[in-house]
Amino acid sequence: MRREKSPRKKSLAPLRRSEELSQAPVGSAPAPTPGPATNVILTLKHFQRRRETAIAASEDKRLYLRVGDEVDHLRHEEWGIGVAMEVMTSAVPGGTCLVRVRFQDGQLRCFNNDLDNQACCYYFGVRRYWNPSHGVDAVRAKYFGRG
Repeated sequence: MRREKSPRKKSLAPLRRSEELSQAPVGSAPAPTPGPATNVILTLKHFQRRRETAIAASEDKRLYLRVGDEVDHLRHEEWGIGVAMEVMTSAVPGGTCLVRVRFQDGQLRCFNNDLDNQACCYYFGVRRYWNPSHGVDAVRAKYFGRG
């Protein structure tokens, strides 16, 4: 019985980098390559930087209202115009951001203030109140003084 050689037994494995360098011609110098330790350090440095930026990005919240902003509500006109009295932002990652608004009807109402959250006051109808005459007064005061 004659056994045929299986293709697995043939060694077609590529040469290792050290064997390739030892077989290089004597006159040509191989280009210096960073060692494995350098590659690991660069990779870890890269992932550490990505992690730091991701943590910083997750901690930064997109706040809709700031203290002193005038607002009104689209569906509750009877509340009147409100002023943002207090903004509270949690220091815990993933925590809530709240804003307290005092409306003309005398009520102090609390809303979620994070635009990335579906429960943000913007999505519930609270809008910044902008009166065009306020902008004109600000420009007039800037260029012509307070008088």
